[in-house]
Amino acid sequence: MAEERGPGRRVGRRRRANIAGRTEYVRVSMSEEERARLLILEGRTGRSASEILVSAALYSENSDSLAERRAVAAELMAVRRYLAALSNNVNQLAKHANAKDEFPAEAKVVLGRVRAIAERVNETIYGLVRR
Repeated sequence: MAEERGPGRRVGRRRRANIAGRTEYVRVSMSEEERARLLILEGRTGRSASEILVSAALYSENSDSLAERRAVAAELMAVRRYLAALSNNVNQLAKHANAKDEFPAEAKVVLGRVRAIAERVNETIYGLVRR
Protein backbone atom coordinates (compact mmCIF):
# COMPACT_ATOMS: atom_id res chain seq x y z
CA MET A 1 0.00 0.00 0.00
CA ALA A 2 1.15 3.53 -0.70
CA GLU A 3 0.29 4.62 2.83
CA GLU A 4 2.35 1.92 4.50
CA ARG A 5 6.01 2.80 4.65
CA GLY A 6 8.93 1.13 6.29
CA PRO A 7 11.93 3.01 7.63
CA GLY A 8 13.68 4.88 4.84
CA ARG A 9 10.81 4.24 2.38
CA ARG A 10 9.11 7.16 0.69
CA VAL A 11 5.72 7.36 -0.96
CA GLY A 12 6.07 7.73 -4.74
CA ARG A 13 9.78 6.99 -4.79
CA ARG A 14 11.62 6.99 -8.09
CA ARG A 15 13.04 3.89 -9.61
CA ARG A 16 15.76 3.38 -12.12
CA ALA A 17 14.85 2.96 -15.78
CA ASN A 18 14.35 -0.59 -17.01
CA ILE A 19 17.56 -2.56 -17.29
CA ALA A 20 18.31 -5.02 -20.06
CA GLY A 21 18.95 -8.50 -18.77
CA ARG A 22 18.70 -9.98 -15.32
CA THR A 23 18.73 -7.58 -12.37
CA GLU A 24 21.24 -8.05 -9.59
CA TYR A 25 20.72 -6.43 -6.22
CA VAL A 26 23.57 -5.06 -4.12
CA ARG A 27 23.20 -3.90 -0.55
CA VAL A 28 25.12 -0.74 0.33
CA SER A 29 25.88 0.38 3.86
CA MET A 30 26.31 4.08 4.57
CA SER A 31 26.23 6.47 7.48
CA GLU A 32 23.19 8.60 8.26
CA GLU A 33 25.07 11.66 6.98
CA GLU A 34 25.91 9.92 3.69
CA ARG A 35 22.29 8.83 3.26
CA ALA A 36 21.11 12.37 3.94
CA ARG A 37 23.51 13.69 1.30
CA LEU A 38 22.30 11.05 -1.15
CA LEU A 39 18.67 12.04 -0.50
CA ILE A 40 19.55 15.67 -1.21
CA LEU A 41 21.26 14.62 -4.44
CA GLU A 42 18.21 12.56 -5.43
CA GLY A 43 15.95 15.55 -4.90
CA ARG A 44 18.25 17.95 -6.73
CA THR A 45 18.82 15.71 -9.78
CA GLY A 46 15.52 13.83 -9.96
CA ARG A 47 17.47 10.57 -10.23
CA SER A 48 17.08 7.46 -8.11
CA ALA A 49 19.66 6.45 -5.51
CA SER A 50 20.40 3.37 -7.58
CA GLU A 51 21.14 5.39 -10.72
CA ILE A 52 23.32 7.85 -8.81
CA LEU A 53 25.37 5.11 -7.17
CA VAL A 54 25.77 3.05 -10.34
CA SER A 55 26.81 6.14 -12.33
CA ALA A 56 29.32 7.14 -9.67
CA ALA A 57 30.80 3.66 -9.48
CA LEU A 58 30.97 2.81 -13.16
CA TYR A 59 31.44 6.17 -14.84
CA SER A 60 33.58 8.07 -12.35
CA GLU A 61 36.74 7.86 -14.46
CA ASN A 62 35.38 10.36 -17.00
CA SER A 63 33.21 12.26 -14.48
CA ASP A 64 30.19 12.24 -16.81
CA SER A 65 27.20 10.59 -15.23
CA LEU A 66 24.81 8.54 -17.27
CA ALA A 67 22.11 11.19 -16.85
CA GLU A 68 24.45 13.97 -18.03
CA ARG A 69 25.38 11.98 -21.13
CA ARG A 70 21.71 11.30 -21.84
CA ALA A 71 20.96 15.03 -21.52
CA VAL A 72 23.75 15.86 -23.98
CA ALA A 73 22.47 13.20 -26.40
CA ALA A 74 18.94 14.60 -26.14
CA GLU A 75 20.24 18.11 -26.84
CA LEU A 76 22.17 16.92 -29.89
CA MET A 77 19.12 15.08 -31.22
CA ALA A 78 17.01 18.22 -30.79
CA VAL A 79 19.65 20.19 -32.69
CA ARG A 80 19.57 17.57 -35.45
CA ARG A 81 15.77 17.74 -35.78
CA TYR A 82 15.87 21.53 -35.91
CA LEU A 83 18.60 21.48 -38.56
CA ALA A 84 16.52 19.09 -40.67
CA ALA A 85 13.53 21.45 -40.51
CA LEU A 86 15.70 24.44 -41.35
CA SER A 87 17.30 22.66 -44.28
CA ASN A 88 13.83 22.12 -45.77
CA ASN A 89 13.15 25.86 -45.47
CA VAL A 90 16.49 26.76 -47.03
CA ASN A 91 15.84 24.38 -49.93
CA GLN A 92 12.42 25.95 -50.55
CA LEU A 93 13.94 29.44 -50.50
CA ALA A 94 16.70 28.40 -52.90
CA LYS A 95 14.15 26.88 -55.27
CA HIS A 96 12.09 30.09 -55.17
CA ALA A 97 15.15 32.29 -55.67
CA ASN A 98 16.31 30.22 -58.65
CA ALA A 99 12.86 30.17 -60.27
CA LYS A 100 12.15 33.88 -59.95
CA ASP A 101 15.66 35.38 -59.84
CA GLU A 102 14.84 37.21 -56.60
CA PHE A 103 15.86 36.76 -52.98
CA PRO A 104 12.70 36.39 -50.83
CA ALA A 105 12.30 38.62 -47.76
CA GLU A 106 11.57 35.49 -45.65
CA ALA A 107 15.10 34.34 -46.35
CA LYS A 108 16.48 36.82 -43.81
CA VAL A 109 14.39 35.20 -41.07
CA VAL A 110 15.45 31.70 -42.07
CA LEU A 111 19.11 32.69 -42.27
CA GLY A 112 18.82 34.21 -38.79
CA ARG A 113 17.51 30.89 -37.54
CA VAL A 114 20.35 29.07 -39.26
CA ARG A 115 22.84 31.33 -37.47
CA ALA A 116 21.06 30.74 -34.15
CA ILE A 117 21.16 26.96 -34.53
CA ALA A 118 24.82 27.12 -35.57
CA GLU A 119 25.52 29.02 -32.35
CA ARG A 120 23.56 26.40 -30.38
CA VAL A 121 25.65 23.66 -31.97
CA ASN A 122 28.84 25.56 -31.08
CA GLU A 123 27.71 26.00 -27.46
CA THR A 124 26.89 22.30 -27.19
CA ILE A 125 30.27 21.32 -28.60
CA TYR A 126 32.12 23.77 -26.34
CA GLY A 127 30.17 22.37 -23.38
CA LEU A 128 31.35 18.87 -24.25
CA VAL A 129 34.96 20.00 -24.62
CA ARG A 130 34.97 21.75 -21.23
CA ARG A 131 33.97 18.57 -19.38
